[in-house]
Amino acid sequence: MSVKTRFEDYWNRNIGEWGRLYLDLSHSNEELDGPRWLRAVYRRTVMPLEARLMTERYRLTMEFISHHVRKNMTVVDVGCGTGIFTVELLRRGATVKAVDYAPRALELTKALVVRMLPNLPHSTEYLLMDVTRERLPESDLVIAMGVTPYVEDLAAFYANILPTTGMLYCLILDPRHWANRVRRLLPALNVRHLHWFDRSLVDSLLERHGWRIVERRNFASGYLDTAVPSGWRETPAPGSYARNR
Repeated sequence: MSVKTRFEDYWNRNIGEWGRLYLDLSHSNEELDGPRWLRAVYRRTVMPLEARLMTERYRLTMEFISHHVRKNMTVVDVGCGTGIFTVELLRRGATVKAVDYAPRALELTKALVVRMLPNLPHSTEYLLMDVTRERLPESDLVIAMGVTPYVEDLAAFYANILPTTGMLYCLILDPRHWANRVRRLLPALNVRHLHWFDRSLVDSLLERHGWRIVERRNFASGYLDTAVPSGWRETPAPGSYARNR
């Protein structure tokens, strides 16, 4: 089984459980790779911590959305998962392109939009895409939460995002964090087959595209980046990000 196929299979099996984790409910039904004893230990020790971290990640992402997203913007939600952020973007008057490479994720996102916003006019496009192989449609802003840990080629990932938009909010795992050092030393503990990228690599890739970091916040075993083109203006009008760089 190829790496890409393995990741698609993982998300199609587990995307519903990740959605529940964002809502601070049980995450114990996720199907992890690894021996039974390791899965049991992981559920008892790591998953309760992950539940708290996911709640905080949700809070920070909502803080970002509230600060940057305005009516009539076009926002791409990469790795839309169960659609939690797609719904919040729509509530703020944005046009949303929900992107995922797991068909089940797009089904769940569409179902959540219909359930949560039955009386609110909204515009959503659901795109089955592998962003390391396909270029995103043009947008004002891209959100990518929990995506790069499952990306092997970060250069290709950025190459298909940065030319299309005017801001990127992205979570990346740090190879220098102790938890990821342990995963590297003991690959059996890397039950989700995660990837991590050094900050210097990220900075060099952004610079290659004429981008820069405006905020980098340490979070859990990684960091949250807000990146923009070098000529970015603090308060551009909706629709101006990608066209006026």
